[in-house]
Amino acid sequence: MKKPAAQDLDNSLFEDRPIFLRGALIWLVLFFIAFISFTLPNNPSISRWDIVTQLPFLLLDLVDPLPAENPHPSGWAYFPQRFPLIGIALVILAGAWGIGQIITRLIKIPLAPYTAERTVFAFGVGLSAVSLLTLGGGLLGILSQWLCYLVLFLFAFCGVLSACYESKSKTGTALPLRITLPDTITPELLFRVGCCLLIAPFVLSMFLGSMLPSIDYDVLEYHFGGPKEYYQQGHIGFLQHNVYTSFPFLTEMLILLGMTLKADWYLGAQAGKLVLMSFSLFTALGVFATARRWFGSNAGWLAATIFLTTPWIYRISIIAYTEGGLSFYLMASLLSLFLTIQVLRIWSPPADETPVGEAPRSSLWSYACLTGLLSGSAMACKYPGVLSVVIPLGLTLLGFSWFLLKQNKQIRASVTLKLAVIFSIGTLLAIGPWLLKNLVETGNPVYPLLYSVFGGVDLNEQLNIKWKGGHGMKPLGLTELANNVIDVTMKSDWLSPLLFSLAPLAFLNRQHRKLVNWLWIYIGFLFFSWWVLTHRIDRFWVPMIPVVSVLAGIGATWSSKRLWKIGLTIALLFACLFNLCVATSGLGGNNAYLDDLNYARKFTTSITGPEILQLNQMQLGPNQVVLSVGDAELFNAEFPVIYNTVFDHDIFQQWTSKPEPDTPDMQLTMRPAQEIKQKFEEQHIAYVYVNWAEILRYRLPGSYGYTDYVTPARFEQLVKEGVLEPALSNQYSYRKFDSFREDEQKEILTWAPELIVEREGERYFITAQIFPVAP
Repeated sequence: MKKPAAQDLDNSLFEDRPIFLRGALIWLVLFFIAFISFTLPNNPSISRWDIVTQLPFLLLDLVDPLPAENPHPSGWAYFPQRFPLIGIALVILAGAWGIGQIITRLIKIPLAPYTAERTVFAFGVGLSAVSLLTLGGGLLGILSQWLCYLVLFLFAFCGVLSACYESKSKTGTALPLRITLPDTITPELLFRVGCCLLIAPFVLSMFLGSMLPSIDYDVLEYHFGGPKEYYQQGHIGFLQHNVYTSFPFLTEMLILLGMTLKADWYLGAQAGKLVLMSFSLFTALGVFATARRWFGSNAGWLAATIFLTTPWIYRISIIAYTEGGLSFYLMASLLSLFLTIQVLRIWSPPADETPVGEAPRSSLWSYACLTGLLSGSAMACKYPGVLSVVIPLGLTLLGFSWFLLKQNKQIRASVTLKLAVIFSIGTLLAIGPWLLKNLVETGNPVYPLLYSVFGGVDLNEQLNIKWKGGHGMKPLGLTELANNVIDVTMKSDWLSPLLFSLAPLAFLNRQHRKLVNWLWIYIGFLFFSWWVLTHRIDRFWVPMIPVVSVLAGIGATWSSKRLWKIGLTIALLFACLFNLCVATSGLGGNNAYLDDLNYARKFTTSITGPEILQLNQMQLGPNQVVLSVGDAELFNAEFPVIYNTVFDHDIFQQWTSKPEPDTPDMQLTMRPAQEIKQKFEEQHIAYVYVNWAEILRYRLPGSYGYTDYVTPARFEQLVKEGVLEPALSNQYSYRKFDSFREDEQKEILTWAPELIVEREGERYFITAQIFPVAP
């Protein structure tokens, strides 16, 4: 028999010993000092101490900013421009919640519809289902504005009816909550209000920032670029010039749905980005529900506060990266797994424990299916989800079922097998359509991965080697390991000092000690899978932040002593103010929250691609097309464009070079001028846009690599032969040669010295050129 008082005794032992309290406070102070001593890796000219000393001025600037010399058209007068975007996002979320309520009811999740856990699960499976329905409609070519509105409204209406009916049968009331004002102001109420006040400015910044135009390369290349092409062509199909669009596109389908509902690819993308921002809010709800269920309400509130006030969460909320969705599905899957294991323990407890309640066996199958659906959705956001969510959570589920059901081997085998089947079915329902799409289009279900196993159309061994070289593992070693541990725990630009200062203190909270241990094991697994199996881009480890936040909430509540509460309150206030300044000062991303959206569109285009803005302003004819060489960051292009990513066959090389097998790219000869002119005429090419800066970036050692065929000399030859006219002038397409790093200067001098020109006694590098096609 388990001794119920032992856990409480362990807690009191820690709290009653001053050494633990003093040690925890000293640890907190030392961690914060170490944290603010670092410079920012992505902004090496700025140290955290600089931010600390400027806190009052930065906070004052948020409330009352100094007047700018040439101010942007900005202010609350432009906020109504966001109303259509907000409306579209609400329609998508309402439809997703509705279908999510229906699905969770169909699989018989034993939770009332309006609980925090059920809400997390409903939005999780609902957004995944809406994404798959968008995929299906796009593949069939039947996506239309009125049809999407009709389906979403129908889902929302049916979801409300289902939730009301189910809630009345389970709780006796069809309403979600009865709002009543408290008779007295209690410390617990003040604590919750304080958490909300700390969270509010971060959520407001996420809300406004997510509706601003994007300036990040990956977003403009394929997170937005892929849905834009699908929308413009009227259906979803294989894009052989953009290998990234063959990834699972759960979050990108929500972008495409926003475009369809708005009937505009540009503004629709901003509405879809607002939907993606909501993933952070649902993740926070999952963090709250997990910590509250096993460690109390205070732990839940603190965990959610720590999560939402982390600058990394702000950053992935205003940028349309997939890490926001992956983080949510990881947290939701973990919560569902814990509930599955809880039902297992109730249904068949270990020999040294007594049952703590009753649970029908059907709940076990329901939670197993839900865990599979959510885990598969994680992989549908991004392939690495199979490593970070599907495999570890699936094996954990099967392992726990095997060991907890040790009293009866026959039952153990049958239950474990059934759990494996149900979990697999749920996973395949979420990720299977994406794998099937790739299998039909390319012959490879995980295209472009595993080319050596499955092959794949439009790929060859050379491109496969290039892909693996660009996305392969970095060197392993103790020095690299130590540096990366420091990066992840306290050095990264957008970390919060609360995460890894409070998370270790969870070991002092002796409630559910096994759960704490397993959470730390999972964090260790996530870190080492990132460190060993990826190319260690910093945002790839962001999905571990929700788990660390849960542990931080647990660690923050390890003691109820007054001294600890005072120290914790000071740490919370300082960290939240510091984090707010990091997030909203521009270090976290575009922070022009209330800019005129029309101005913001032109301004961000001028930053990411001044040549794109120039071509937009030229207003090409309806049959005129631009061939882009080197640049795939083309979402802002308002004209037809033909391009390829760095990991696809180079279209310019295919069109202009003679097919000479086994000949190095640099030694390939060009086709006759007449053939090239004919090809350009067939494709309606009016201009050839070359981004030399992008090509230089790809050519540098350690980068992805770029074909040696593309050189300035090729274009000079095309101009001499009358295929192209001389490049148009553009005052923005120059950069001082001395501003490049030494390795960049060396590459320019070796590869393209023709692009160095002198102006007013200074050497400049031509970063891009636009060549009109000769008539």
